[in-house]
Amino acid sequence: MSMPSQRGFSLVEIMVALAVGLFLTAGVVQIFLGNKQSYRVAEGSARIQENARFAMEFIAIDTRMAGYQGCAGATRTVVNTLVSPEFHEDFDTPIEGFQATSASAWSPSVDAGITSPLGGRDILTIRGAFGNGTPIIGQPTDASDCASSSSYTQNLKIASGADLQSVGHAIASNCNRASIFELADTPEASTTTIDTGGVDLGACYADNGELLPLQTRTFYIRNNASGIPSLYRQLGNAGAQELVEGVEDLQVLYGLDNDGDGAANGFVTANQ
Repeated sequence: MSMPSQRGFSLVEIMVALAVGLFLTAGVVQIFLGNKQSYRVAEGSARIQENARFAMEFIAIDTRMAGYQGCAGATRTVVNTLVSPEFHEDFDTPIEGFQATSASAWSPSVDAGITSPLGGRDILTIRGAFGNGTPIIGQPTDASDCASSSSYTQNLKIASGADLQSVGHAIASNCNRASIFELADTPEASTTTIDTGGVDLGACYADNGELLPLQTRTFYIRNNASGIPSLYRQLGNAGAQELVEGVEDLQVLYGLDNDGDGAANGFVTANQ
């Protein structure tokens, strides 16, 4: 007697197969979602670390330049021609901090030019020469023009390509003297004559000096256009620029060298 041929699956078999398939599919979906979540966490962590390195690199580069004013001898004389300098012109103070004492106050008080800082976060201001210097080749045309003069109100002649765009202030410097002054105009990259505004620089810098851009740079936390706390840098009295999104806090300690050995003996906040 021949056995009847199989023509399909029973309802029970189909239900068991569907249940097993759904179980396997759920497992695969769970593994996929877990891997996706792990990837998102790893990507977010990498993004945070990258932003932190980026922010710290910006601050570190500028901090290393605090107070730099070109070639400086131990007994160099500095002539500051700025009259009643404003906050962004206080180049005699290379580094300045503001300690957050509450959600709306800092010690010392924050200058009004620093716009919309978030409370509870410190503010760091750095001043110095940023950018490349360019040789001074004349005052106004060569060294002989001012060699025997007692008044040095002439303009400065430099090679083209000076990095002076939009900085507002500059310093003429050699290893013996330096003169800080406000640029009378905004030089272009091809400018060869620097208008000093007729101030007396107090020295002749032709043939042995260089001209460097001076600037004040302030780092602080404020909300960006999307309402996210971010690290901002303000150059001089211009508008602040967003550097890194998602930076929620900035706390700064300052090392004090009390014995002159070049190493910090302790770390304090700005108001200390």
